[in-house]
Amino acid sequence: MKTRRPLFAVVLSLLVWLIGGLVGGSSPALAVVSIASSGTTTIPYGGMVRGAPEPVFLVGFVQIDMVVVEDPDFGTPPVVRLSIDFSNVSGVGLKSGMKYVTSGGQDLIRPLVATDVVDVTFAILPAVGIAGFTRARPVLASFTLNYNVSTEAFASGTASPAVDVTDILPAQ
Repeated sequence: MKTRRPLFAVVLSLLVWLIGGLVGGSSPALAVVSIASSGTTTIPYGGMVRGAPEPVFLVGFVQIDMVVVEDPDFGTPPVVRLSIDFSNVSGVGLKSGMKYVTSGGQDLIRPLVATDVVDVTFAILPAVGIAGFTRARPVLASFTLNYNVSTEAFASGTASPAVDVTDILPAQ
C-alpha cells in the first residue's frame, strides 16, 4: 500500500506558511506626520576653551538643519528637529599651536517656540594623536534660535562664545 505522507507534509507546510503570512505579515503601524517647513542655516561660531592642558581658540561655522514637524492625528504642538553639525569648527592651542578638531554634531527635538536657547555639548581633540593617545575635551555651545511661530519658519540665530565644561578627570 502506497502512503501519501510526503504529499500531506508538503500541503500542511504550505498551509501553515500561507496562514502565517496572512496573520503576521502585515507591517507595523506607521506614524503620520506633516513637515511644515525645513531649512538649513550656517551660524558663525568662535570662542575660547580654557583649562588643561592649554587654552584653545575655536572658530568656524556651525551648520544647523531644521525641520518643523506637526502631528495631524493627535493635534500636539509642532516640534523642531535640529541637526547641529560642528564639523566646520576647528581650533588652535594657544601655548603649543596644536590644531584641534571637533567631534561632529548632535540631533535634537525641541518645541517650536518664538525664541529657543539650545545648549549643546561637543568634544574637541588634537588633530594628531600624541603617541597614539588623545583625550577629548568637552565644550558647551549655546545657540539662540528665533522662529516665526505663525509661519512655522526659522527667522534668525546666533551663537554665544564657547564655554568650558569642567573636566571630571585630571589632565594628563
